[in-house]
Amino acid sequence: MSLIPNVYKSTDPGAPQLSGQPGAMAMLLDALLVDGYGIGANQKPGMGWTKAFTGSNVRVFRNASIIGTGFFLRLDDTAQRSALLRGFATMSDIDNGSDPTPATSLKPTGSRWDKSSAATAEARPWVAVGNERFFYLFVDTSGQFAQYGGGAMHPHYAGDITSLKPGDKHHYVVSYKGSDNELSSSIGYGLRGQSGWSNSFTSDTSTSCFIGRNSAAVPGAIRCGLSADGLYSSGSFGSSSQYPPYPYAVNNGLLYAPVVVFEGPYAPRGFLPGLYAPVHRRPFPEMTVVSDVGGLPAGTQLLAKGYIIDTTGYSETYHGQVLIDIANAW
Repeated sequence: MSLIPNVYKSTDPGAPQLSGQPGAMAMLLDALLVDGYGIGANQKPGMGWTKAFTGSNVRVFRNASIIGTGFFLRLDDTAQRSALLRGFATMSDIDNGSDPTPATSLKPTGSRWDKSSAATAEARPWVAVGNERFFYLFVDTSGQFAQYGGGAMHPHYAGDITSLKPGDKHHYVVSYKGSDNELSSSIGYGLRGQSGWSNSFTSDTSTSCFIGRNSAAVPGAIRCGLSADGLYSSGSFGSSSQYPPYPYAVNNGLLYAPVVVFEGPYAPRGFLPGLYAPVHRRPFPEMTVVSDVGGLPAGTQLLAKGYIIDTTGYSETYHGQVLIDIANAW
């Protein structure tokens, strides 16, 4: 496989459906991470992960073990509206492993990813982008995609971040929605940015993800948060009405910044792979592909992806946008 990511959509021919039913997330991740879907000209390969263990509505996936950490991702999809995920550095069987992420002391059952606001078989739209080390998954849990488009989707992600530490062996993350409750209005916090570098990540609502160990490699997963240049208040990236309009008058171009993963105040650990925060208010229509951005390699293409935080439905205030590199290796 390649470290250049693939893009997957629920509208693709042969794409699996996601719903508020047990096993729906397992079937989706089977296809996205491992098996692929579609036939003939419509065939899309999986991202290049492998399946280490399989049970009834339970899966353990593993990312690249040579060019990645070989991180294990356990999915418990036995519930209806949401699934529970936890990462491990190693696993001996479908239930047990080392360096649980999130640690059981932080989250006894795992990190909750919502599938649907309703416990029904009604399909929910989704978009995924990823490679054999890391993936993003955006889900319209409320079923409002038809009315509001990509702005109604909530973000999830897992895998190896781009670490600032040479030889880092524990820089794998599992995103967190901001709450342990299925129907909480705290949802989509996986891409909730914090303003500045001074924040601590000690509560659920300040946590965007969990990382395997801190930069000193002390055993025990920890909470992490996100930030990016230009974010003047906590919230969605690319949502502020205070940002300058696109294109920026000074350079007639795009202002953007990488999304930094922090493990504590003034302690950046690395970056979310291939992800940029626009310093404009949602500069592009949903799923627009932006080419040859200044400051990035020639031929770069960025996919504009909308998302929402803080609500189970749509809110103009919390409707953000990120730009995902779909042309270069992560």
